[in-house]
Amino acid sequence: MINSLKSCSNNHNMQASVIISYYKNLAQLQLLLRALNMQSALGCFEVIISEDDDAPQTIAFMNELKYGLGFPLIHVSHPDQGFRKCKALNNAIRAANAELLIFFDGDCIPHKKCVQQYIKAQSQGAVLYGRRVMLSENFSSLLIKTKNIKLPSLLNLFKYRCRRIEDGIYFPVPRFLLKKTEGILLGCNMAINKKELLAINGFDEDYNFSGGGEDSDIEWRLKKLPYVYFKSMRFRAIVYHINHPTRFTVEQEKKNNAFMSAKITLGKFYCKNGLQK
Repeated sequence: MINSLKSCSNNHNMQASVIISYYKNLAQLQLLLRALNMQSALGCFEVIISEDDDAPQTIAFMNELKYGLGFPLIHVSHPDQGFRKCKALNNAIRAANAELLIFFDGDCIPHKKCVQQYIKAQSQGAVLYGRRVMLSENFSSLLIKTKNIKLPSLLNLFKYRCRRIEDGIYFPVPRFLLKKTEGILLGCNMAINKKELLAINGFDEDYNFSGGGEDSDIEWRLKKLPYVYFKSMRFRAIVYHINHPTRFTVEQEKKNNAFMSAKITLGKFYCKNGLQK
């Protein structure tokens, strides 16, 4: 059964809070907000910028832009004291007015149906996750230069030799055909009910160094909840990842994986250093 979207006139009717992880790239953020402003579900969600910084440029940018947007825009921030993405995300969870939390990274552009598909697929205990198309360097530069978010067509994805093009095919299937899976979360494109995140105390702020482990950490802890199940949103919830240099080294990734392995061995899915201290 597919539920129809409802008209949202105030925070009490919000069906989703879209949380954007952001750090020091206004050009990419502008593209993302433009894409959200063209969503088919416009009017049924709010957007929260989860900034791992407190840059005056971000505030000035939002003040210029927010009156031209079709959704409430919330900004949460804290001083830049190194990698504190998990703390920033927890701040955003606290500020969210909706039960369904949709997470995008600031370097991703969502397909125009992405938010709508997450809202339609929401159910109790479900952790929903999509995939991403990896845009080439040339195509990413063109997007940033033109600010044309309609460019990521399948033809252009092939023309500019992007990767994982198959994950850019939009082919929605009825909700009842979505199968439960083991799930491999990508923090750049996922949706989780606030109830489930509260049950594991949100993101673990012990991950205070870059390396990508914060996504996998959420995954294993959510799987410890007996009523939680994972559903793939492939071909339904699509994002296009803007090409940029890797923000962490192989050594940092190994360090993060070892840190997470130690956490898994302890088996404590309710983290100590999360939403509640």
